[in-house]
Amino acid sequence: MKMLSIDASGKTAAVAVTDGEVLLAQSFTDAGLTHSQALLPMADSALRLAGVDISQIDEFALTAGPGSFTGLRIGAALVMGLAGGRLCRPVSTLEALAYNMLEQRAVIIPVMDARRQQVYTAAFESDGEKLTRLLPDAALAADDVFERVRNYSEHKSVIILGDGAYLFENAVNVFDNVSFPEGKLMYTQGLSVARAAALVQPVRAGEIRLNYLRMSQAERELKERNNK
Repeated sequence: MKMLSIDASGKTAAVAVTDGEVLLAQSFTDAGLTHSQALLPMADSALRLAGVDISQIDEFALTAGPGSFTGLRIGAALVMGLAGGRLCRPVSTLEALAYNMLEQRAVIIPVMDARRQQVYTAAFESDGEKLTRLLPDAALAADDVFERVRNYSEHKSVIILGDGAYLFENAVNVFDNVSFPEGKLMYTQGLSVARAAALVQPVRAGEIRLNYLRMSQAERELKERNNK
């Protein structure tokens, strides 16, 4: 089964074309372009590299949140436009991010910057072949996640990754068993979206639901004004 997988949930963007468990092509950018500019050309380039026409794609996968409100909507709009009547697999952005580290034996803590010293986060454990979820997706204060890192690192290796990892840079100086991945593995990869999608029930494009976890800034400001 050929799948086109897309991530536009954060500051980076990623696309992959897979056939079952085989990666045919993938693309990644952290060039500062807006996803509305970069995503469609990336998908087209990955399909060309894979030698696959869009009509040959059986299913689509996308990160459905949490993450950037605008980025999630751009990714969903692209998938909905390309999919037509074909099935889609919306996956947790945090779970897809954790799949970057599938081959490692560790507790994996993805952290996405949610601003105001908060992150979107969860916790997973990998045995090198399979990922097991330990905690659900949530929006938490960075200090609360730091305590999670403290507790897990007492007994196991811990890997922190995601665009919110800068908030935990001093963890490697405080705890012995904490590390960060290098290079682009710090951010969601298209292949990781495809891996996470393998365990997700497919839906029609019109049934995709994005998981923001919290209100947008505009919604918060409106609520604050209404409460005055």
